Amino acid sequence: MFFAGATFLSFPTFLNVGNQTLGFSGTAGLSSSATAVKFSASDLTAAVSQGPIATLTAILNIFQYYFMCYGAFWIYVSIMRQIGSMKGRNNTSTSVNLCMIVGGFLVMNADTVAPALVKQLHLLSS
Repeated sequence: MFFAGATFLSFPTFLNVGNQTLGFSGTAGLSSSATAVKFSASDLTAAVSQGPIATLTAILNIFQYYFMCYGAFWIYVSIMRQIGSMKGRNNTSTSVNLCMIVGGFLVMNADTVAPALVKQLHLLSS
């Protein structure tokens, strides 16, 4: 319970430490300055001409903030599920919740993970 409480005291710091632990460079924060995502048709056209992996990377870069928020949401949900399990309100296992946390970090960094996974599994020709 202390771990879960400490996690929610500074959730962005928890996300940043988790990202750094897993070797990712993404950062999370709560601020009023929003960064607008800008892209143009010429950027996507250039990515298409460079091959499927470049196209995948360009598309994931457009939706980068969506994936970051969605991954953070699932990390939050898994921590809440673990708290409910500790209180006896649900019967989820700790291992499932830990897998959800790791999966949430992978979703947060989809723009890094997906192209590397596609290359490693030889799913697309480069």
